[in-house]
Amino acid sequence: MAAFAFPKSARLLRRAEFVAVKQGGRGFAEGPLAASYRPGGAAVRVGLTVSSKVGGAVVRNGVKRRLREAVRHELAALPPVDLVIVARASATRASVAEFRSWLQRASARIRKECA
Repeated sequence: MAAFAFPKSARLLRRAEFVAVKQGGRGFAEGPLAASYRPGGAAVRVGLTVSSKVGGAVVRNGVKRRLREAVRHELAALPPVDLVIVARASATRASVAEFRSWLQRASARIRKECA
């Protein structure tokens, strides 16, 4: 389904990009996720991080899969920023719907702060 793709052009891929957002941007934490963002170019780029503090490899991969699915559905609604999303320990219990709801609230918050 191409409408819900998460292409490489919409991803932060290199460590330097993640570090630049963390150091040069703003951030907030709410619920199962934390975010850092900085105004980017013409399109949104998203990077996902799930550390070993969240759980073992199987748990982390499950969280990443659900989070990627949520980002796929909400990507078009996100403002044009570089966004790094960090999963917190409570993310292990969160569903795709909860991640999507968080992304919608985060999108509104980022738009308001960047305006």
